[in-house]
Amino acid sequence: MTRPGRLRVENLNVFYGKNQVLKNISLVIPDNSITVIIGPSGCGKTTFLKSLNRLLEEQDGVRVEGKVILDDQDIYQEDIDVTAIRKRMGLLSQKPQVLPMSIYDNVAFGPKLLGIRKRKELDELVEKYLKMAGLWEEVRNRLAEPASRLSIGQQQRLCLARGLAVEPEVILGDEPTSALDPQSSRNVEKQLLNLKQNYTIVLVTHILRQARRLADYVAFLYFGELIEFGPASEVLISPRDPRTRAYITGEIS
Repeated sequence: MTRPGRLRVENLNVFYGKNQVLKNISLVIPDNSITVIIGPSGCGKTTFLKSLNRLLEEQDGVRVEGKVILDDQDIYQEDIDVTAIRKRMGLLSQKPQVLPMSIYDNVAFGPKLLGIRKRKELDELVEKYLKMAGLWEEVRNRLAEPASRLSIGQQQRLCLARGLAVEPEVILGDEPTSALDPQSSRNVEKQLLNLKQNYTIVLVTHILRQARRLADYVAFLYFGELIEFGPASEVLISPRDPRTRAYITGEIS
């Protein structure tokens, strides 16, 4: 049984020029859980993810039809504040993109934009979100160092902390561990599992083992269509559609 969700998609179609990439996708993203999007390369996984917070608009020639609804409000309405939508639904990219400033200032960047200026309050927030990202103990004595000096795995967790610092409601992850070594990947996965208690998380992955470790729910995309969606225990173990079964068993990739 699928949990209720504040984020839902209705008849979503996405076109790159004349090429239709997503076709009539409808689903409800369950709250306080991890929904993992799987499917072959080029099936529309990243396009779907970026459609959830209107990041697709940064690409030329993109047309979006249908609805993405958060708390009963369609985010594609003309009068929507896109910046506010992206604050509510932050994106963790494949490769960490730290800001060219200190570790401390990377995390404090968002709160400062929101008007927080008192050093004591910023100190508390930086510590809070670095702890939530599982990074505090590793960097607490080097907060003034450039973020670029961190390892790639640490940089990805710093990006997670920076994203959490603007208090999103939904965390979007586009293969967030694909550039990391196995230990760093495990560190990020651990934090995501902890965070789902308070956040709705949607992840794209091309690694089925990772989907099995993390997913509460799984959506299988194939040639731009949503073929199957449901609890991970059903989709990954006893899929209903033969195309899902073929992907999971490695017959198609």
